[in-house]
Amino acid sequence: MLEWVMLLYMALCTVVIGYRHRRDKREAVVRIVLVVGFPIVGFMLPAFRTERWHQRSDSRHERARSELFEDILVEKATLTNIVSKLETEKEMNIVPLEEALLVNDLSTRRRVMIDLLKQDSLDYLEVLQMAVSNEDTETSHYAVSAIMEVKRKIVINLQELAVKFEENKRDAHVLLAYSELLKSYMRSGFLDERTRIKYSYTYSNVLKLLIEVAPESAEAYADKIKTDLDLEEFAEAEETAQMYLKQFPLYEDAYLSLINVYYTMRAIDKLKLTLMQLRQSPIRLSNQALTVVRFWSEEKVDEKSRSQT
Repeated sequence: MLEWVMLLYMALCTVVIGYRHRRDKREAVVRIVLVVGFPIVGFMLPAFRTERWHQRSDSRHERARSELFEDILVEKATLTNIVSKLETEKEMNIVPLEEALLVNDLSTRRRVMIDLLKQDSLDYLEVLQMAVSNEDTETSHYAVSAIMEVKRKIVINLQELAVKFEENKRDAHVLLAYSELLKSYMRSGFLDERTRIKYSYTYSNVLKLLIEVAPESAEAYADKIKTDLDLEEFAEAEETAQMYLKQFPLYEDAYLSLINVYYTMRAIDKLKLTLMQLRQSPIRLSNQALTVVRFWSEEKVDEKSRSQT
């Protein structure tokens, strides 16, 4: 009896499945094997679930993946915000070095000095000099060590550039590097007055050669004029200022430099002549130049008033 039932079950399953999947024989064979191999239970296997069930399942999986992806994006955005916040806080914690030496606690002062020792201390020379007189002895010690290291590096570089300068006094790159290093050294405060004057003459000579080799270097003219006035080499300063104005006739600073030379020399007539040239030039004057023009114009009026009385 049981055998007849099984045969009838197999026959019905074969007919029904074969009819429903007549267009896909491979699918029909797989399903028939499943229901025959696993009577009744075979119909509960995934292969027999409806297409709607599979769509619902796929939809649930897709939604789960979407939610997971959104969680990842939210987490990534949150992490980015946290990192950004930390970076902002780090920037906010950067205190000017001068204030750090004056206000903050000892540990911060010492950390600032250690950081300076790791960097190019020449850029922070003024801060280091201020730190030397700090009441914290360790901070002061760090500052002195850094300054000594800066001085050692400058002296070595000066010696190397001096050799290159003597080998080739027409190399614009060597002249520029040498002049910039000399300028930094003289402003460093390391030199006594006698040594500073000695280096000032060297600096003026290097700038003179730089102007000859690279006449387009406006800063070289201005620096040489200031140096020559400091050395009271007035004739040299006047010559350089006239060259500056000739090379840059539309530079306001060239006129102001020559006016300053004549003012220092007390050559008032030449000063007024230069002032007249500046007023007649097509240059659009800055506030500084306008102040100079007005000042000397008022002086001229006062002189006329005094002469009439």
